[in-house]
Amino acid sequence: MCGRNTTSTMSIAEANRQYFDSITDTYDAKPWWAKVNQKVTESLQARLDWAGIPWANVGSGGDREVRQLDYACGPGLMSRIYGPYVTVTRGVDLSPNMVAKYNARARAANLDQSTIHAVVADLFDKEKPTQLESAEWKDFDLATVGFAFHHFEDVDHAAKCLKERLRPGGVMVISDFLQGGDLKADENGNPIPGTEGDHTGHIHHHHHHHHNDHGQKDKGHHNHHKHSNDKEGDATELTEKTIKEMQSSIVVPHFSIDGVRKILSEAGFVDVEVVAMDEKVYMEFAGNKVWRTILFAKGRRPFDEKSEL
Repeated sequence: MCGRNTTSTMSIAEANRQYFDSITDTYDAKPWWAKVNQKVTESLQARLDWAGIPWANVGSGGDREVRQLDYACGPGLMSRIYGPYVTVTRGVDLSPNMVAKYNARARAANLDQSTIHAVVADLFDKEKPTQLESAEWKDFDLATVGFAFHHFEDVDHAAKCLKERLRPGGVMVISDFLQGGDLKADENGNPIPGTEGDHTGHIHHHHHHHHNDHGQKDKGHHNHHKHSNDKEGDATELTEKTIKEMQSSIVVPHFSIDGVRKILSEAGFVDVEVVAMDEKVYMEFAGNKVWRTILFAKGRRPFDEKSEL
C-alpha cells in the first residue's frame, strides 16, 4: 500500500495545499494561459494513439468504458483534454478550494457526479486513512498528472503509487517542464536567441492549467466541462507571502527526458516514452517573461502485474 513515510514529505504536501488554496480565485486571470493550454490540449489530443489505450467514442469503441484518474487535478485541464474519449473521470487534489472549483464547473456544465467528480485526498500519505480504498478508485485505464510532478517530494514513490491505481495494461500520462528548455523573452514577449537554459528557478509558475473551449464536438461525457488549471494566476501581482508559499511547494522546477524515463522505468512502468512538445510556450511569472518547453511522458503498467491494492 502506498503512503507517505517522512515528516518532510508531509510538510511539502501541506505547503502545496496552502499555496493552491490561496490562489484558486486568480488562476485563470491572464490570456497567455489560454494559449498555453490550447497548445497542450491540441498536442495531447493529437497523440491519442501514442497513449496506447483503447478509447471510448473512437473507432469501434463507442460502448467501451474507459476510466481516468486525474491526480493533482486542479480544476482539471487533463480531465478536459481526455474527457471526450473516456466515460468516467475521478479527480484528486490536496487543495479543497481547487476540488470545489473542479466540481462546481462540472456541475455547471450539467455533468453528473457519477461521470466526473473530484475529492480532496493524498494518495501518497499513509499516516492518515483516505476515502480512496473502494473499487471506484482502482483499476483505472488512464492516470494523468498535469504539471504537478515538480511538486512531489518523492517522485519515485509517487510514480509507484499511481501505477498501483491502474489496471494491468493501464497507462499513465504526465506533462511537465523540460530541463534546459527555456528561452528568455524580451519586454514584448519575443524569444531572445542564444538564451537557452533554465530561467525559472524556484520562483516558478506551477501550470495547473486553464483553458478555452476549442470547438470540440460532442464526443464524450464532459467535452464542455470548462475547468481551468492555471493555478498560479498572474505572478507579477503575487504578494511576498504567496511567492514564499509557491517556493515552498515546488521541489524541482523541471525534469530531463532521461530523468523522467528513469523515474517511470524504476517505478515498474513499461513501454515508457518521453517526448518534448513541438512548440515552446510563452509564460510570465514573478515579473519574468520566458518561453518554456513542455514534455509529455507515458508508461504502461505491465499486463501481467497483479494489483497490490
